[in-house]
Amino acid sequence: MRVFRLIAVLTLGGAGAAAAQLPAPQTQNLERLLILNVPAEPASDSAAAVAVIDAMRDRLIQLARYKVTVIPRAKICEALLQSGFPCTALLTDQQASQLSKALGVNSYNIGHVGRSGGRLGAAVRIISGGAGFSTSFSAEAGTAGTPQSLAEAIAQRLNSVVRAAEYARNCNEARARNALVRALSEANKAFAIEPNLAAANLCVATIREVQHAPPDSIIAAAHRALKGDPGNAEAWNRVAQASMVRGDTLGALDAYDSLLSYNAGDANLRKGLVSLLLQHKQYERAERLLSAGLKVTPGDQQMTDMRKRVCIEGGLYACTLEMLRAEVAADTTKLSDTTELKLALANAQAASDTQSMLWWARQAVKQFPASASFLKQLGGALQLAGQVDSSIAYYQKALAQNPGDVPTSLLIAKTIVERSVWDTTVARALSGDTTALRRARQAFVDEVDVARPYLAPGYASADSSIRLFTTSIAYGAGSKLAQAGAMDKAYAWLDPAYQQLASDTATGHQPLRSLTAFWYGLASFYTLPPLLQAYATSKKCADAPQLNDRLQKTRQALNLGARIAAQSVRQPLTQLGQWENFMQQMKKSLKCRNY
Repeated sequence: MRVFRLIAVLTLGGAGAAAAQLPAPQTQNLERLLILNVPAEPASDSAAAVAVIDAMRDRLIQLARYKVTVIPRAKICEALLQSGFPCTALLTDQQASQLSKALGVNSYNIGHVGRSGGRLGAAVRIISGGAGFSTSFSAEAGTAGTPQSLAEAIAQRLNSVVRAAEYARNCNEARARNALVRALSEANKAFAIEPNLAAANLCVATIREVQHAPPDSIIAAAHRALKGDPGNAEAWNRVAQASMVRGDTLGALDAYDSLLSYNAGDANLRKGLVSLLLQHKQYERAERLLSAGLKVTPGDQQMTDMRKRVCIEGGLYACTLEMLRAEVAADTTKLSDTTELKLALANAQAASDTQSMLWWARQAVKQFPASASFLKQLGGALQLAGQVDSSIAYYQKALAQNPGDVPTSLLIAKTIVERSVWDTTVARALSGDTTALRRARQAFVDEVDVARPYLAPGYASADSSIRLFTTSIAYGAGSKLAQAGAMDKAYAWLDPAYQQLASDTATGHQPLRSLTAFWYGLASFYTLPPLLQAYATSKKCADAPQLNDRLQKTRQALNLGARIAAQSVRQPLTQLGQWENFMQQMKKSLKCRNY
């Protein structure tokens, strides 16, 4: 809250009053410099920080009185008191920027003062909006280790920067008149005092541009400027622009990224960089920048919208889900938007985020209870969550809304079949109790068999891929029932599946065809004896053709299934030969001519 008071007082009233009370400079053209109290690190060094800055300000006034106007402590204190701050307030970077603007001074300091390893030191950065004072450096107290000795070191370095900056300004003035030789001479005078002064190096970079020098020379000058002031916005912009000219897009993006790291609160810079990253489809990098920016300015709607776009276009599923969840939390009416719901469900599915799928599907069904699509998606989410019975129930509700939906019908069958598991451990434990074993087997049969009616639409489909999918479900159920010893029920599942696959020669279908043939052959074989016995008893030629066809079909299936387990079909094939002999004997005996 106190930050806002500072903005309000200084911007609306305090700034004008304070600026009016500033002492008139001795020379009209003197640049002005604001030296402010900076944070202490650790915070317990706050008294030392204030002492260092006060002493450094006073000393700089003495050293550079004819080169720069340093705003005195009394005027800074007056402005702070008007805003409810004490004169000893340690200002953050943002507060320092606000106070500088309020007082109409373009150059000010940020950084910190503190102790490291027992030695008193400071990190100093001067941000200058045209005076050429931009610089960054560290300083330590001398052997005495007092605030005064540290203040002296900082003041001497800043005095050096102030002197060099005058030559940098001369360089820019000469360059503006196209006196390039004179401009370079002035820059060299600055370098003799401060070799890495940002303003002087940027002047040289501009001269290189005028001379149409290669981008690399401009980049080199800008990098020398960054040695003097690593956070210099103009220098990083020069690097970025020159990198783009030479086709180094990644270098340009890195330059803007570096600039942003020194200006984290610059929302426009952040958005501009994100726009460039979007153009080059660097979505993850753009999302990281926007996430960091929203922590600095959480109410920035444009940045929020950009992040949503980045997440959606970049396929950043978790990020998209987070954004959509935040939107509906802020505005529940969005839950009535099918586009929003579909987008969320698609991203949850792509991210394999079961909990998000459940949440969004439940909201969708709550809003649109008659939507077969949303009912089906809730069923899928419940299945992934392991709630299979509830899943089947919602699939059935979806099918009720659209009875002709073949894929949903098959999905119900598949889910039921996959849910059903014959417990071989229990079967072995009940092997001595035939009654109990029969009850367990019947319960398993009933559990599986409820799925069979849902296959009928699949078998009737004109789409061969749907018919193949149907046979794969039937194979799964039939093989499970056969392994449970329920051969008659297994046969009922496997017979239509085998009929679909018997003449299928597609290479990719052969594994399923062989497996289905194997289990169909066994199920058919073990259910033949009652039929043979009935024929032997009835002695009716009319019963023979169908039974004979069944024997031939079983042999064909077992021969095909031998690819899976040749040993398992050897004995059934031998027995089939005996039954085929029996059929021939009955044919002669009964003089049957219909097979």
